Amino acid sequence: MNAIEGKQLRPKERQERARIMLTCLLGAVLVYMSFYMTYHLLHDLPGSDLSDHLEWAKELTVKDAAVQLLTGENRLWHICVKTLIRYGGFRDIYAACAVTAGSSALTYGVLCCLFGRTLEVTDRRMVPVAALALCLVGPIYLPWYNEQIYMGQGSPNVWHSPTQLMVRPFALITFWMTICIYQRLREGGWPAKVFRGWGEAAAFAGILVLGVWAKPCYFQGAVPALGLLMIIDLIRSRGKAFPFCLKLAAAHIPAALLTVLRFYTAFYADEAGEGVEFAFLDVWRHNSKSVLVSILLLCAFPLFVAVVDRKRFFSRLDGQFALAVMAANGLYKACLAENGVRRYHGNFSWGWNLAVMLVWTVALKEFVHLMNSRELSEREYKVAAYGGWTLLALHLLTGIVYFCLIAAGTKQC
Repeated sequence: MNAIEGKQLRPKERQERARIMLTCLLGAVLVYMSFYMTYHLLHDLPGSDLSDHLEWAKELTVKDAAVQLLTGENRLWHICVKTLIRYGGFRDIYAACAVTAGSSALTYGVLCCLFGRTLEVTDRRMVPVAALALCLVGPIYLPWYNEQIYMGQGSPNVWHSPTQLMVRPFALITFWMTICIYQRLREGGWPAKVFRGWGEAAAFAGILVLGVWAKPCYFQGAVPALGLLMIIDLIRSRGKAFPFCLKLAAAHIPAALLTVLRFYTAFYADEAGEGVEFAFLDVWRHNSKSVLVSILLLCAFPLFVAVVDRKRFFSRLDGQFALAVMAANGLYKACLAENGVRRYHGNFSWGWNLAVMLVWTVALKEFVHLMNSRELSEREYKVAAYGGWTLLALHLLTGIVYFCLIAAGTKQC
């Protein structure tokens, strides 16, 4: 009996080994791409966003870092780079490359874990493939409409911003932790327990704080999105969900205080900060001929999946929360503008780009489920398959072209 069971397990073992090897191989490819891109931008394009961040990192002192962290400034990338320079003996450019490539690797690793738990596929080798694809996709490129791939459209993958790359793994972790925690309320009823213990509560609050120190663009959209979900459940429960909502909200207080401080220091206390004003679509239209078309080019695949699989997509908590975060950060981008010289720098676009990645994550997961389920008729399945794979291929192709254009020295940001 043991020999027979051993023979039956061997194919699974081989597939698991192949999955692990493929995960490591694709992860190494992504790390190399990120390392190469960072080195290229720093070495060949000295005026890039990365160059500015590296100069700030080199000038950082322990006292300055402590003060800036206490005021909520996004200095996590700079502290990591400075640590490698000072204590690791790295040259400044290699320290920047290592931290940025490490951020990409962490994002890839988080996606592999997330998809490993949620993708409903028999061939587990699809997990690292899906994770790598999500780390490369970009907006669909139409040469007669958008001269540049990134400007005007945005992207879930922004290669030139080290702080954006740094915040993504923390955003993905806290996004999925919020889903898991809030699912206890939806499944267990109103007396549901929020956290399994103080350890989980501290970990959740701590990762939120780390995310704010990396860049507050996820937190600024997650809070109103979560607030909307809480209001809905408070109404549905006639107030019985209040203790659950109060405890979950309390875990956000440290990160919320840091975010408020960061808003003040960035837009009012900084030398270039001249405040913020309401300016509907002014900044968005600066680089986009049509806001609606730009959104469609950026989100064609997720929107297609949401329409085709609308019953499941809109009824599941992850889809609802991702869309709510996207709506909140979309409102920031549409309605707010900085006064002064930084008006068209698009600093309210970072949250939008990050929220789009969350929606992409849910959409890719749901698309894989759709392709492996029997929920659609034969005709509906063909429409979903042909349309979904075509759009995904276009997004992936554009993302790779976007990378190659930056690597070739073409201005894309």
